[in-house]
Amino acid sequence: MTIIDTHAHIYPDKIALKAAKSIGEFYEIDMHLDGTVSSLLKVGEEAGVSRWLVHSVAVTWERSRSINDFIASAVEAHPEKFIGYGSIHPDHPEMEKELDYMLSRGLRGVKLHPDFQHFLLDDPQAIRLFAAMAERKLPLLVHTGDTRYPYSEPERMARALDAVPGLTAICAHLGGWSRWDAAWQVLAGRENVYVDCSSSLYALGAEEAANVIRRYGADRVFFGTDYPMWTPQEEIARFMALPLTDEEREMILHRNFERFIGENE
Repeated sequence: MTIIDTHAHIYPDKIALKAAKSIGEFYEIDMHLDGTVSSLLKVGEEAGVSRWLVHSVAVTWERSRSINDFIASAVEAHPEKFIGYGSIHPDHPEMEKELDYMLSRGLRGVKLHPDFQHFLLDDPQAIRLFAAMAERKLPLLVHTGDTRYPYSEPERMARALDAVPGLTAICAHLGGWSRWDAAWQVLAGRENVYVDCSSSLYALGAEEAANVIRRYGADRVFFGTDYPMWTPQEEIARFMALPLTDEEREMILHRNFERFIGENE
């Protein structure tokens, strides 16, 4: 069984454990792993994961270059295993230059987390960034949804997509963490929207999760673990327990993302 994990955070060894703990505290969830590349490869191999989409988040614009260099270097070290997305902040004073740098380093998209980065998804600066990404055909992987904060509201993502129809977005956590029902109502049915199922299956019942997946369409959903939040073994077990068909499982586990990156057209 081929499995592609499309939502894995990685960090340099010297800061990985601290970064992982910080994320766990933010979500009040115990982190299961340390966020290092070596741990990801180890637990992934044990669980049968074939490849990963790896990324991190530039909490401030000044951190963009170091994060992009780290992710690009990780991909260069493991080209058969990793696909890399860079990160940037909408406040970056040389936004387009940094996007071009990502492309020059082989990064294939952009990861944003509005709740960590403290910007509204429909803010004019964010819209400007999305337009620059769309011009370069750089897809967005974005954390969406949190009942505690306004930044990543699915409704704001919908407005941003209306403003930049050329942007392709992977809206993480089935489109809206902790706001799953609200999310599909404004995001499902859009040709430029995909979702991943990371950090959702632990909170949703199996029937409910399957219903949300089908709201978007099983052909628009990617498998993701949100490493280091959860172990691949437990996320795969949760996924396999969903009342989906074998064809739907295969699409979500690898075929959809392969098509997304142009590998099984």
